[in-house]
Amino acid sequence: MRNQLGQGKSRCPQPCKARLLCAIYSLALITAFGIAQAQDVRIIKSDAQIDALDPGIKLFVREKMAEGNTRFTDENVVLFLHGATAPSSCDFDLSYKDYSWADWMAKRGYVVYMGDYRNYGYSSRETAMDEPAAKNQPLTRSYLALRDIEAMISYIKARRGVKKVTLIGWSWGAMTAGYYASLHSENIHKLVLYAPLYSFRDHTNLGPGSGLQNKRKPDEFNFALGAYRLASEAANTGRWNGEIPVENKDEYRDPSVPVEFWKEWHGDRPDQRHTQSAELAGPERRTRGLLLSGNGPTAVACSQHLCADARYRGSL
Repeated sequence: MRNQLGQGKSRCPQPCKARLLCAIYSLALITAFGIAQAQDVRIIKSDAQIDALDPGIKLFVREKMAEGNTRFTDENVVLFLHGATAPSSCDFDLSYKDYSWADWMAKRGYVVYMGDYRNYGYSSRETAMDEPAAKNQPLTRSYLALRDIEAMISYIKARRGVKKVTLIGWSWGAMTAGYYASLHSENIHKLVLYAPLYSFRDHTNLGPGSGLQNKRKPDEFNFALGAYRLASEAANTGRWNGEIPVENKDEYRDPSVPVEFWKEWHGDRPDQRHTQSAELAGPERRTRGLLLSGNGPTAVACSQHLCADARYRGSL
């Protein structure tokens, strides 16, 4: 035994080193091959208008997948949920260089969906969106956004024969994703919350002291904000720049991205009345839960606020 161990010790370093180098080389080849394959994949896009749960409302849903893909399982079907300001296409499918998150995933075998809530993008818009904002109270309440998510998930499940989907929510979409998953976990395979609001006492845009707060009743939402808000290109880019923690913003992103993002967003509804002033309208859907977040609740607690205060509005 000692001789065998001794022989093993004397002969092992070179073979082990060779095997290690071979393994590293093989892994590099596999990785390079996988990247090359992903780059060569052709992506198929399919846009649809589906029925919402509420009569007369149509929801825009986009599907992207690799050409020839016939694999549809609970593991690889994904639904993106957009944030509070822009619709899904410019958030997740920006047609500029390699900035489409949807394409990146589709090239790696995922079947990717993204949808617009009512009053966003290509989905139905209420008549209040064509009236002065101050004439109506904020639109697209939290519980209505959840009904739209339910309609999207039901459509995806029926179309691809799956039982569950993975939700990837960004910003306000992370809040609605968590809200939905807490009520309908039977439909969710995995839940990804990208940049949700949580335990953030000093949020400049959403917390206490912000424009969301009723100054006379600090624990209430400011309904005077109206049905929707307008966003200009300069304001959108300025807010984005304010969230990048370096002086040179181009270190974090291609300098052309803000312009391309705006072009994509501006083109999502050419018939939108508010584009006349080079501003885009987004429904105002904030909640008391956001104001309460100034006291530092966790993401779960904030979801509870969203459920309890659905009569106010959706969040972030």
